[in-house]
Amino acid sequence: MNMKQLVKPMASAGIFLVLLLFTWQKSHAQTMGSMTDPRDGQDYKTVSYDNVLSDTSVTWMAENLNYKIPGSYVYDNKEELRAKIGLLYTWEAAMKACPKGWHLPSDNEWEMLVDKFGGYEKAGKALKSKKGWAEVNGTNSSGFNAIPAGYRATDGSFDYLDRFGFWWSSTDAGEDEAWTRYLYWYNSKVFRNANPKSNAGSCRCVQDIAPVK
Repeated sequence: MNMKQLVKPMASAGIFLVLLLFTWQKSHAQTMGSMTDPRDGQDYKTVSYDNVLSDTSVTWMAENLNYKIPGSYVYDNKEELRAKIGLLYTWEAAMKACPKGWHLPSDNEWEMLVDKFGGYEKAGKALKSKKGWAEVNGTNSSGFNAIPAGYRATDGSFDYLDRFGFWWSSTDAGEDEAWTRYLYWYNSKVFRNANPKSNAGSCRCVQDIAPVK
């Protein structure tokens, strides 16, 4: 093989790698923003993820929802914690809690978010907040800023503040359970678990899909 024959495939491979890197960077592009809940005037940070492959953007709340409705609870009944960690919702309450134009994310939407940041073994590091976890904090490179708000059990007890958080999906995992995503204080993994709908956990809302501008 002469040099001319070698250069052509190498150049093609180089172009392919540049295009692949560009596509990866575009698919991971994110923009921070904010929204105001018209029901009570509370402001929330948001993060939008662009995906060049589908020409859509998906906007998530970058804070836990803090809108009071029946079935929502203040951790350990300490009102001063609301501004920091939001409220904890039963699944039924979470299904009703998001403002108009927003919705509780499906199991599939959670799956796409976790995949975007490296899958279940790695995504926790990108999703977790930089501080607030008892041991292993995250980098928050995703802008998602997951904080350990703990949970409320069916019996009314609260536990795991600063060590654990779970977030609801809208997807049933059986008659009495729904799919959730867990994060723990001791590692950087994400866990997909079926959780009793009567427990109360954190809620993030996703804006209805809009085209990339």
